[in-house]
Amino acid sequence: MSAKKRTSLDTVFAVEDLPPVAPVKARGSGRKPQGSTEQSTEVAQQHERAGDVKRPNIKQHTAYLPLPVHEQLRKLAFEENRKIHDYIVEGLDRVFADRGLPAVKDLS
Repeated sequence: MSAKKRTSLDTVFAVEDLPPVAPVKARGSGRKPQGSTEQSTEVAQQHERAGDVKRPNIKQHTAYLPLPVHEQLRKLAFEENRKIHDYIVEGLDRVFADRGLPAVKDLS
């Protein structure tokens, strides 16, 4: 039985062999809402591309935790019926308070 030929990296990254990509049409009927400006449309498209249409004032951040820390935090959240996010915000509040800065709820 013959082995299947492996795909080379040259084949995978051969961009010139790919067909041109068609531009993506905006969602909706194609009509502009009355009173909208080019700038607001551009900002809306940037938000849509960024994936933050539903929460434009929220910035997502990733935290890398050692596995034992994550497990302890996950168990605590389960036992207290809370979310890990609640503990992160609580920790940020303590950091801000130690430095005389406004709390998270005062900034939102």
